[in-house]
Amino acid sequence: MRQLRYFNLYPCEMNGRFYERMGVRKFKRFASAGDFWNRRRRRSEPGFRNISNYHSAMAWEARTRFNELAHLGNLIFSIAMVVWLCSQRRYTWIALILLLTFLLNVYPIMLQRYNRARIRRIRLLKEAKRSLQPFT
Repeated sequence: MRQLRYFNLYPCEMNGRFYERMGVRKFKRFASAGDFWNRRRRRSEPGFRNISNYHSAMAWEARTRFNELAHLGNLIFSIAMVVWLCSQRRYTWIALILLLTFLLNVYPIMLQRYNRARIRRIRLLKEAKRSLQPFT
């Protein structure tokens, strides 16, 4: 299936440092399927991992695209709402909506892109190992 060009990572995103500087790893601690919730789940399921092998990493990558698209839709709706609130001069609401938009849409979008960069590195390692194997 062909993916939207929007989901391609830019060179500055490839190593994840940009997002780490933006605080995405701190945000990741409390996001759904993040560190805190995974630790809690491992109390009852010690072997639980979001990504347990190469195939689950590829499935997780597809999930990041879906999650990012959902947050992008919410972001667009929030921006439209802020524009409408500006026309109504509801400045208190604008500040609240912008704060919530940042926390509930911008950071999750950055987290999905950060995760996709991490998964990309897994794919590159797998391809490098495959190219080093002798033909049999």
